Amino acid sequence: MAENYARAVSMDLGEWLASNPPPSLCEPKYDGFRVFLFKSGAKILLATRYARIYSENSHPALFQKIKILNSPDLSEKLILDGEYIAPDHLKLFDVLRLDDHDVTELALYQRKALLAKMLSSFPDFLVATVEAKSYEEILQYKEDTIKKGEEGILVKNPSSKYGEKNAWLKLKRFETIDCFVIRLERTADMDRSGVPHSWVLGLYDNSGQIVEVGKVGTYLKEVDPKKIQQYTVVEVKFQQITEDKKLRMPHIVRIREDKSPAECLTSQSPSLGNKL
Repeated sequence: MAENYARAVSMDLGEWLASNPPPSLCEPKYDGFRVFLFKSGAKILLATRYARIYSENSHPALFQKIKILNSPDLSEKLILDGEYIAPDHLKLFDVLRLDDHDVTELALYQRKALLAKMLSSFPDFLVATVEAKSYEEILQYKEDTIKKGEEGILVKNPSSKYGEKNAWLKLKRFETIDCFVIRLERTADMDRSGVPHSWVLGLYDNSGQIVEVGKVGTYLKEVDPKKIQQYTVVEVKFQQITEDKKLRMPHIVRIREDKSPAECLTSQSPSLGNKL
């Protein structure tokens, strides 16, 4: 599963549609963490790709809600793909395994149909999906979704297999990028408090070399700076790319516990990819 983890690319919508012609399936992009739901009998486990476990002990409010999925109406064995939205929401958008059947080779529209049927009694867990038949309809859906407070949308090729390259497109409200911390910058505040407040950020380019993209010293109040250490992956919002290939006015939006440094690539952002 980890090897064939389905992920969305960031590129121009027109360019993406050239190889993934409409109709397209569109759904909201939530501000959460990617998780997989494993169900075996009455047991449910949530985990990230890198085996970070979400349990009843660590996330009691979440598991209080999802324990309803222990229902005998659902298959005995399941692997589902979704998004955990703190503190207690789970949204599911794909199915990888159904009982003893690997369904990743099925087309997305077929997997969506299986998931919708499976969750028909649990609609709050199902990600709403709409079909867009044109470039204009996709942009309209994006605008409507952002007005509702979501951070963007995902556009997907309905005929794609799970994990198929470039089959999912990410369109965000604003430009952010996932970077990893190359090193902590020693400051007077850090010497005094022991808590870092400035970090040097990096990305990997196409040749696998680390590229420094600047320093960041600001973050949202929900971010705990004590958790940001060397190699921590953080989502960074920025204004633009400067001429010396640095992020202009970056600040940390959140810590990405569900991602590794190896996924922090310059190709994440069209504008950054063009500069590096």
